[in-house]
Amino acid sequence: MRTFQEIKDHYQFSELEVETLKGLKPLVEPHADQIVGDFYYYFQQIPDAARFLEESPPERLPKLYRAWLLGLFEGAFDERYYQQLKRIGHAHVRIGLSAHYVYAGMNFIRLRLLTIIDSELEPNLKPQALRAVEKILDLNLDVIARTYHEEEMRRVFLSYKLDNALIRFARRFTFGLNILLVVGLIALSLGVVAVLAHDISLIFRGSPEKGLVSALGSLLILWLMIELLDAEVDRLQGGAFQYSLFVGVALVAFIRKVLVASLAHEPLQTEMLYLAGILILGVIFWLVSRAEARKK
Repeated sequence: MRTFQEIKDHYQFSELEVETLKGLKPLVEPHADQIVGDFYYYFQQIPDAARFLEESPPERLPKLYRAWLLGLFEGAFDERYYQQLKRIGHAHVRIGLSAHYVYAGMNFIRLRLLTIIDSELEPNLKPQALRAVEKILDLNLDVIARTYHEEEMRRVFLSYKLDNALIRFARRFTFGLNILLVVGLIALSLGVVAVLAHDISLIFRGSPEKGLVSALGSLLILWLMIELLDAEVDRLQGGAFQYSLFVGVALVAFIRKVLVASLAHEPLQTEMLYLAGILILGVIFWLVSRAEARKK
């Protein structure tokens, strides 16, 4: 953060200009009450600005603005003056006054002071007086407006930190869930392998028909688990999400259901219903797979 001395140096605010401003105080002071009165009347004509004036005691703000106006010509441009300007800026930010009205108000004061100098000062003294008034008003505007910028940056920075932290947490949490999903798919695949081994064992235990059909259904499930596992690993590595796999899960489930139904000798109507489901899911699977292939 810049010091007040650095700010004055950047504006090339010299001791000559300080003395010039001090010399202008007797010229400006008789007009102070009129300037403050006109200043208030000016803002009372702007509805958005007038409501801030109405919220403060009617005697308080005119005194404060008069003191600030005359302070421009007292020459005490030290650290205490700097802190006073910062308090003015923070007060405007705290009540929610738009920075636009700060600039507009400073422009109003600038024009009134330049008018006084132009009409009442000797011609040979005007250039130096105008430069001094311009610089001290720019210094004031710089410090006061800076509080608006600092407050905005503080809000944006806090929002950025919070948003960034939430995004980082969401990414890590999602990645953790994906890892958990992969572990779950591995566990289920091992379970399917165990079921397949059990089905094959039925062939050698006197139930070859049941064992073959059940093993065929288990192989379909195992094939599906392999596809799901491959797809999830590919997605973790940046691959595209495959919607066709979800249709494939339902399709394999229906096919396995038909195989089991053939062993259980279920009614023909039930088996026809399963076959109709396979047909519909087969068409959907073909359409989704074709759409995914076109995207690739």
